[in-house]
Amino acid sequence: MFYGIVLGLIATVLYNAGFVLEKRALQNLPPLSMRRVGRLVWVLATSKAWLTGFLVMGMGMACQIVVMSLVPLSVAQPIQLAGLALLVVFSAVFLGERTTQREWAGLGVLALSLLLVCLSMEPTRLGLHAGTGEMLAVVGGTVFLGLAAFGTAVRSGSRSGRRPAPGLLYGGASGLLYGAAGLQTKGVSGFLAEDAHHFVGRTLASPYPYLYLTLSGAGLLLFQTALQRGRASIVVPVSSVVGSVYTVLAGTAVFGEPLPQDPVRLVLRSAGFGAAIVVVVLMPHHEEQPEPSVNVQSLVPDRVP
Repeated sequence: MFYGIVLGLIATVLYNAGFVLEKRALQNLPPLSMRRVGRLVWVLATSKAWLTGFLVMGMGMACQIVVMSLVPLSVAQPIQLAGLALLVVFSAVFLGERTTQREWAGLGVLALSLLLVCLSMEPTRLGLHAGTGEMLAVVGGTVFLGLAAFGTAVRSGSRSGRRPAPGLLYGGASGLLYGAAGLQTKGVSGFLAEDAHHFVGRTLASPYPYLYLTLSGAGLLLFQTALQRGRASIVVPVSSVVGSVYTVLAGTAVFGEPLPQDPVRLVLRSAGFGAAIVVVVLMPHHEEQPEPSVNVQSLVPDRVP
């Protein structure tokens, strides 16, 4: 399990570094809109800077598949959230985003969450399989909620110049779709843990890779739109926390993954998980000032074209 924790930390560093690289690239791209998906995909696919960030993030995702084959979801996901500390620092250094006291408080809570999760670890059985019908039902409900949140964010942003809630809603919408994609990653990691020799064949014969491509692709389009419209230090933490919380809750149920049997460790695991959720509350609910380093002409206006 120690190697899973180390690899998990490497995965989250790569994942959040990729976010920052993508955000820097988006500042110099024309406005993105989900109403013109073809143009959105073309703009992203022809940007070398954005593709570099996407590749770095993809390396983190590949590492995360291995991590899920080594440690339970309730351990892997809080470790992934620990990388948000680097995100806040990277955003301040490379994007010129001002870090607020609430964000620093959120980082303190994340550190506490990671400590509690590490203290709660014990040898346990990993959940490896999920029913196809159950998985499809969970995914369908999640997609509906994610799209509803995204639509609410668009309408909210068009009504107010202050943009009170869109950052949280955009992040939550993309987080739900990424969380549903994470369930497919968990399914693939089960094949790796159970039989590495036939990993590729079993993966391709399952619905996991196809659901993953669909869900992560939709989440990617929503997330890139959100990332261009809002601060990375708001959108990314909310998306990551919502995605991780969803993956743990839904994945533990769908894959039947047991929680710690020892009462003390169970309390520590639950407290660490709850601390991660608090981070969303601590994130700013308003983009109070324009980002000093951003070219204003590259930002998407509040009204969707």
